[in-house]
Amino acid sequence: MEDPRSTLVHEIRNHLSAMLMFANLLETIDLPEESHDRLLDSAGELRLVVMEPDLSAATHHDLNAVMDGFWETLTDIEEAQLSENYVSLRADIAERISATRELWSSLN
Repeated sequence: MEDPRSTLVHEIRNHLSAMLMFANLLETIDLPEESHDRLLDSAGELRLVVMEPDLSAATHHDLNAVMDGFWETLTDIEEAQLSENYVSLRADIAERISATRELWSSLN
C-alpha cells in the first residue's frame, strides 16, 4: 500500500510541473521585457521546488510564497498579450495553485 504522504507529494509535483510547462509556453511569446524577466525568475523558483529531492521534508521552501509570486507574474501579463488558449490555460493554472495549496497544507 502506498504511503499517503508520497501520494500527496506526487500530486503536488504534478501540479507544479504543469505550472512550469505553462511558464515554458509563455517564454516563447513576445512579452514586455519586465514581464519576461519576472516570468523567468518566478519559474526558476518553481523549478527549485520541483527539483527538491524530498519535497515532503523540505522546510527551506515557502511554497505558498513561490506560488504567490508566480501567480502575480501571470496576472500582470495582460490578457491582450495572450491568445485565447493561453487565457484558458492561465485559468487552469489558477485552479492548480489552489489545489496545490490544499495539498501542501495537508502534507504539513
